[in-house]
Parts: sequence; C-alpha cells; structure tokens
Amino acid sequence: MSRVDVIVVCWNDRDKITTALDSVFALGEVRADPGFVQVIVSDNGSSDGSREFIRARYGERVEIVENGANLGFAAACNRAFAVSSSEYVFLLNPDAELKDGALAEIVAFLDAHPRAGIAGSRIYNYDGTIQQSVGEFDTWVGAFLRSSAWGEWLPFRRFANGASLRDFAYDQPRRVDLAIGAALAIRRDMLEAIGPFDERFFLYHEEVDFAKRAAQAGWETWFVPASEAVHEGMGSARGHYNVEKRKQNSRRKYWLKHHGRGWYYSLVVALVARYVAYAGVLAATVLVARRLRGRR
Repeated sequence: MSRVDVIVVCWNDRDKITTALDSVFALGEVRADPGFVQVIVSDNGSSDGSREFIRARYGERVEIVENGANLGFAAACNRAFAVSSSEYVFLLNPDAELKDGALAEIVAFLDAHPRAGIAGSRIYNYDGTIQQSVGEFDTWVGAFLRSSAWGEWLPFRRFANGASLRDFAYDQPRRVDLAIGAALAIRRDMLEAIGPFDERFFLYHEEVDFAKRAAQAGWETWFVPASEAVHEGMGSARGHYNVEKRKQNSRRKYWLKHHGRGWYYSLVVALVARYVAYAGVLAATVLVARRLRGRR
C-alpha cells in the first residue's frame, strides 16, 4: 500500500493538469520508491479530452474516477476518497506543482504529530512570492471588519479576521485554524472519524468547513513549510464561474451552518446599516455644501 494518495480534481484541465501530475512523478521520494504514492484524478465530466489525454500520457500510473458531470470540488474529492486507501491523502490542484520532497516532508510531519489531522504546504506564486495559505475561523466582529474597509483602519486591525497572521512569515511550522486546499494533506483516521467534505459547498469554503469540523472533534491543523508547492490560482474556475459570487455563496452557507441564522442575519443588518450610514454622511455633506454655496 502507498503511504499517500494524491488526489487531483479535473474539470476540462487538459492544458494544465500535467503541471500537477508531472510534478508528483518527478519527486525524489517517488522516483526512489514509485509505491510511495498512488495518484487519483477525479474527473468532473470533462469535455476537452482530459481523460483520454491522461490515460495516454500516464497509463496505469494514474487512476481516473469518472464522475460523469461537474459535481463540484467537494463532491469530486469525496468520490476519490472513496476509492483511496492510504494512511494519508493529499489534495493537489491541477494548476499547482510540488517541489522536490514535498510529500516526504509532509508525511514525516504527520507521522511525528499524531493529532495533526490536516497539514498545509507552503505555497508560492510563480513570481516567487508566498501565498497567504492559512487563516483563522471567523468571529462576528472579524467577519464584519473583513467585509468592510474598517478592518484596515488602525484602531480595528487587531480585531479583523486573520489579524494574528498579519506578521506571519510562513517560515516555521505553526498550528493554525485552517489551510487552503490547493496543496493539503489529510489523515485518513480523521477523515473516517469526521466524514468527508460537505457537498453543499460546490466550490470554495469546503476546506474551511472541514477544518472547523476537525477542530470541533479535537484534531489539529498545521502549516508545514518544509513541504512546498507552486500554485497559479483560480484553476478550472477561471472563465467559467463568477468567482466572487461563488465565494460569497459558500461563505454564507458556512456562516449559517456553523453560526446560525441569528449570527448571520445580524451581520447582514450591520453591513447594510454601514452603507446607510455612508449614504447619510454623503447626503449631509452635499446638503451642507449647497447651503454654503447659497450664502455666497
């Protein structure tokens, strides 16, 4: 049995999926021991020849799960989870590539930290800068400040969501609330204990919900900088989805699920009231300006 199952979700990604798959097979740990990894592509009904291309290029080195339709990221991962069996699974976006040693390092970390159920790699942009790939769970105040410009005002910065991570250099292992799913390891024991992704999250926030459920069950999420990846970003969503709308819809589902209607609708009222206040200030400014002009 392999130590880790690498899962790549594909939806019309023929032109970019070699980025991810080639990087896995190029890893030193995989070249030294091909049995170290099992690669699974969960295909969401691609119509661009992705499945045929993958079979021709990789043969039996890649197992393809054919979902028949675009089920979304969470559901596609769940279909792959169901046919995987290794101690760890590793989610890798089709537009991401692993740096040498990435899987060996994250497996070694999980081996040494038995309560770590989730571990995220250090992720770079293609220009060499580091992506902000970890975060904090929302509080009501943090969510309000993040949804407005107020979170950047000096008096409020320390209360905004993610404030404790503002100065994080991404250079040391750190226990965090959540890590993004572009390059993410999951312990199978935890997966079986808390269940797979919630498929109501079609795209975005499924890993946040998963990390929240893991934390509630007593598992830890860690950032592991020794495991590194490069990620283009947006992936299959580019040109096919209104990304901001998808993110907002998923965030709303998450807030309602974990915080309830009272929490969510009070936040909505506060955000609307903010705009009413802005409009009031603008109207008052215009009125005062008109009166001053009238006195001249």
